[in-house]
Parts: sequence; structure tokens; C-alpha cells
Amino acid sequence: MLKEQEFQYKKAQIGNFLKKEIKRKFGKSGRVSIRKRRKFMLDVTQKISRKFGKDVLCLVDFTKQGFVSLVSPSATESTDKGQLLLSFTHPHVAYTSHCVDRFSARTQTGANCVITLDGYLDDALLTFGQHDGFLVCPAGVFAYSLEGDRLIIKTYINYELLSPDQVKKFYGLDSLWNFPKDMVAENIFESDIILSDEAPPPVTNLR
Repeated sequence: MLKEQEFQYKKAQIGNFLKKEIKRKFGKSGRVSIRKRRKFMLDVTQKISRKFGKDVLCLVDFTKQGFVSLVSPSATESTDKGQLLLSFTHPHVAYTSHCVDRFSARTQTGANCVITLDGYLDDALLTFGQHDGFLVCPAGVFAYSLEGDRLIIKTYINYELLSPDQVKKFYGLDSLWNFPKDMVAENIFESDIILSDEAPPPVTNLR
């Protein structure tokens, strides 16, 4: 895990970098439109990702010329199985570096991977115990192992890469109850996915 001294040093580095980027981009302009803020944050997040690491969360106050209100790198732990990145919100969850790299590549998430992974895992943890060694969320599947009282997330497979048999296994009728209500259509004709045994019969021309 990062020591407090290391954390503060990294925070100061990123803070100085952000101030320089805002000054270079906006000069002394006191008012920055929402559209320009969004574009700036997208660009600067990618730069910070390349310069300081993928898992840095920056909250910028534009009214204070780029004051950094929070910088939160993911804590890491070295093990005989490689480096683990600890979850921000789930105290008994850790991700392997392999999982983070795969997730980053497969979802094109260049920054804040652990933060995004935690969001996916909120849904996936509802399926714990349903599929041995796997957790399922609407966007894909996590492979995990249990080590003591800790859940080690080994890899991530996004939905598009699953085989038809895997889709049927992980997203069958017994999995629908795990999805948020707003993802399940009440009218079958409003659904993006229709299970084969629920598909309406073909319409024939009656004369």
C-alpha cells in the first residue's frame, strides 16, 4: 500500500501538473464553459494516466484555477502471484494487474480502471455463489478465486466476447433477477434481448 508520504508527494506532483495544464489551456480566464471543462478533463485524464498511472482520480475546482480537491491512487500489494490492486469501495476485494490490464484493453478505459471496475462489481457481487468462480454483471463476466476472506478478481470478459453457450449459462432465466428493474422490459417487443423460449410465434398472413 502507498505510504502517506508517497501519497502526498504524488498528489503534489499531479496538482502542479494540473495547474500548468489549466494555465496553458485557459490562461487567466475566470469563466470556463461546461463543454470546455468536459473536453479538458477528458484530455488531461488521459495525460495523467500516461504520466502518473491509470488509477488516479482528480476532482478539479475550475473557480480556483485548477485546485486539486482529491487525488486517490489505488493501493497496491505485492504477492507471490504478482501485484494486486485493492478496491476503493469493497474492503475484501482485490484485482490482479492482469485483470486491470484486460479490463482497460477490452473496455478502452485508459484511466481510473479500479474505480470503474468497482462500479461494475457492484452489480456482479449480487451473483456471488450462483456460478462457481464467476461473477456476472450486465456488461460482462469476472473470474475470481477466494483466498481466505478475500475475493481476488483474476480477469474480466466483456459480453461481446462470450460464446453463445456462455451467454446462455450466465444470462439465462435464473440470472435475470440480478439485473436492475430499469434494464428489464415489461413489454417483450421493447426488449433488446429475447430468450428463445419467450419469443412470440411468427406472424402469418391470414387471407
